[in-house]
Amino acid sequence: MTDPARKKGPMRILILALTRMGDLYEMYPMVAALRETYPDSQISLVAYREFCPVLGPLSLLTSVYPVDGPSLLALSRSPGSPLEAYRTIRNWLQEIDEFDADLLINLTPNRIGAVLGYLIRAREKRGLHMTPDGYRAHYGPFVPYLGMLVKNRLFNNLNLVDLFLKIACLKPPVSLPLSILPESRSNIRKKGEKEGVGPDDIRIAFATGASQELKRWPVERFLETILVLLESDFRTHAILLGSGEEDRKRNGKIFGGISALRPDLSVRLHDWTGQTGPDDLFALLEQSDLLVSNDTGTMHAAALAGLPVVCLSFANLFYPETGPWGDGNIILYSRAPCAPCAPDSRCLHPVCREDLDPRTVAAVVRKRLEFPRTLETPDREALRLFLETLLPVGKTGIALSKREVTGEVRYRPLGEDRESPEEFYRNVYEKLWREDLEGDLEGDLEKPLEGLCPEGGDISQVLDFSDRLLHLAKKGQEVVQRIADCLDSGRSPVPENLLSSIDGVDRQVEEISWSCPPLGPLCLFFQLEKESIDVWNPREIFHLVKRTEKTYEDLRKRVERFSRIVREGRRALPGETDRAEEPGMSRFSGFEMRERIGQ
Repeated sequence: MTDPARKKGPMRILILALTRMGDLYEMYPMVAALRETYPDSQISLVAYREFCPVLGPLSLLTSVYPVDGPSLLALSRSPGSPLEAYRTIRNWLQEIDEFDADLLINLTPNRIGAVLGYLIRAREKRGLHMTPDGYRAHYGPFVPYLGMLVKNRLFNNLNLVDLFLKIACLKPPVSLPLSILPESRSNIRKKGEKEGVGPDDIRIAFATGASQELKRWPVERFLETILVLLESDFRTHAILLGSGEEDRKRNGKIFGGISALRPDLSVRLHDWTGQTGPDDLFALLEQSDLLVSNDTGTMHAAALAGLPVVCLSFANLFYPETGPWGDGNIILYSRAPCAPCAPDSRCLHPVCREDLDPRTVAAVVRKRLEFPRTLETPDREALRLFLETLLPVGKTGIALSKREVTGEVRYRPLGEDRESPEEFYRNVYEKLWREDLEGDLEGDLEKPLEGLCPEGGDISQVLDFSDRLLHLAKKGQEVVQRIADCLDSGRSPVPENLLSSIDGVDRQVEEISWSCPPLGPLCLFFQLEKESIDVWNPREIFHLVKRTEKTYEDLRKRVERFSRIVREGRRALPGETDRAEEPGMSRFSGFEMRERIGQ
């Protein structure tokens, strides 16, 4: 990574992250990596005002620009003119521009983020942006990856923390410095002593809330888990965390339920709802032994503090991307056929929450407490073997996190899910993107794929579709080259049949993304790259054509890589040999290939 062009003095870095608390905590390793790369830099964050109070322990930030979230969202939906909207935020933009940023890193993945990425001035920009004519632009090879992630999440192995680092063109940091106030540490210690928590007791924190109802494990399930844990060891204390009225009601039901069932155990259950602000929360997590949590901001705070997490994942959550960033964390997830559901879904019957068995959760917690926070290889293997024994009990899946030699964190499923087709293609793409977007080829070509290759018939169909996609990429290159020849020879306008040919190729690429889900990431990545070509000046039309040609060339190269990696995995199957190349494409009933290129 080269330094952005800048004036003399410390590097001035601006991060645009208009998102929720958990995402802000997931962004912090990127801040730590920036501080390690540019030790004397000024790092400022643009964040929603309501979440600014949670940033106190994130000591590597130099300053914060608060934004009023509701007003900004209302402005984006206003029927007024764009000019009026700009006048409304002009003074705020002027204040940010006075920061005189050398580098802007935009992690806000929506239209507001794209517009602000365009309006805020900086000498270099990374992340989401917008072209002058209103289309998304992606500054950095991993920004389209963020855009295609939601639709193709089943084939993603990359944790969001590592994705943020890659968008910023940074390696994982060596450490994550936090500023936990001494008085906060003292407050938590005294509060525990007052409620009978001894220095040798086991402290298990529980984050029972979440931003959406779908993400919350039912109250009775938490109650049963806590009851089992309190019964299993007299040294165990359970601490209920949360803030706001909803959390207060939920935790009150848990506390009241255990008090009614086992009043003798309730003395080791502590309801601290609303009693731990951001600084005290980090002090509590630092002094705890483990956190059991829904997918929440508290979970990501625990990851920053190095506290092991047992995370409960269901509904629209997908553990490889949303799991806490750290080594030795455990995720229990639903194996329901419909899980995970679409990110914006509103399921009326979230049965997946019932798939997580409280006794299995309690067994996982007890076992994880037997090992240190950081797992060495023998500990990891012992833990993995135990977790495998819990899997036959039903619909609960289990994944264990590991920090790779690259510093990145990966969640690998255990049991049968480790040999699922989805896990195989996740590993195919992990290898493909490392080669394609990072140019990391050293030693990787010979590394065997993890996971079991799908059955011969299924993989043959995917390879057939990849052949078709390769054909379309080559056709796209050919058409764009002919358009370039027309422009080069002075022929104007470009023949309409060539332009319609491009539209036809692109429609068929999109059709493949729906017909063959394992190829969806390649198809959508191509679409996003093509959309983000930020050449709009009519005088630069030839440059636009060359950039367009490159998108088809890149698609061709990625499809070739995909097919090669899949075939390598196929050869590993007993009795399998690589299929002969089939002319024709007759296997595709109802998916006719039409030649659209005219003379």
